[in-house]
Amino acid sequence: MSDKKTNAHCAICGTGYHICNTCLQQKAFKSWRVVTDTIEHYKIYMAIHGYTLTQDKETAKRELEKCDLSGLEDFDPSIRAVIQEILSEEDDDIRMPPQKEP
Repeated sequence: MSDKKTNAHCAICGTGYHICNTCLQQKAFKSWRVVTDTIEHYKIYMAIHGYTLTQDKETAKRELEKCDLSGLEDFDPSIRAVIQEILSEEDDDIRMPPQKEP
């Protein structure tokens, strides 16, 4: 692939890669190659995209747990922050019981 020029960058890690014209011109569906450099990064992209649309942390967490997150430290900082937010143990829906008055 050294003879092919970089014409795209992965939405997850920022790595440059070459995408062929066939993938770029696909009208019926968006090929994963248009968005990311690997299918594993596309799975991460889809989990984050779904979370962005729905704010459903549980579903996004289940989807991310199926993904290969190796190299997380090399991901785009904004992507890494969203992944850490999704995988954090904090649950905004947990309410503290009211304090009893003395």
